[in-house]
Amino acid sequence: MGLRWDLVQAQILLAAGHLKRLEQRAIRRRGAAVECRLYAENPAKNFLPSPGKLERFVLPETVKGLRIDTGVRAGDSISPFYDPMIAKLISFGTDRTQALDVMTVALAQLHIDGIKHNGAFLSALIQNPEFVAGRVDTGFVQREITNLLAVASGEVHVGV
Repeated sequence: MGLRWDLVQAQILLAAGHLKRLEQRAIRRRGAAVECRLYAENPAKNFLPSPGKLERFVLPETVKGLRIDTGVRAGDSISPFYDPMIAKLISFGTDRTQALDVMTVALAQLHIDGIKHNGAFLSALIQNPEFVAGRVDTGFVQREITNLLAVASGEVHVGV
């Protein structure tokens, strides 16, 4: 196994002049990761925050290749006064396809009641054929919003 890097630490050291730049050929790729940020927001209403009580909050527990960062649990309230992020789900795989597969399984196991959230939207997004193929840019969501919302609401199934 090769050297592991703390990227934040490396950036700070590089900025301070304590780390010399690495040549691209010295960096070896090892897998892929996908991060989804789960927010208390309503995608159907232009992603407006959706504060309230997390009546039910069940995160995936046994998905291999998944890391979850959260600071809330069932019964907690999402305040209208702060960032409405509920959790970060980070999947890892040997390649992008596997990382997306891990995330698809994880999002399918997510159960939240009491607030609106973007979980179904994220699921629709990461299963969108154009997204899966890597054909995205900063205007992707805006162009695909109608389709993504239809899939997230269950009106249209993925791949149709």
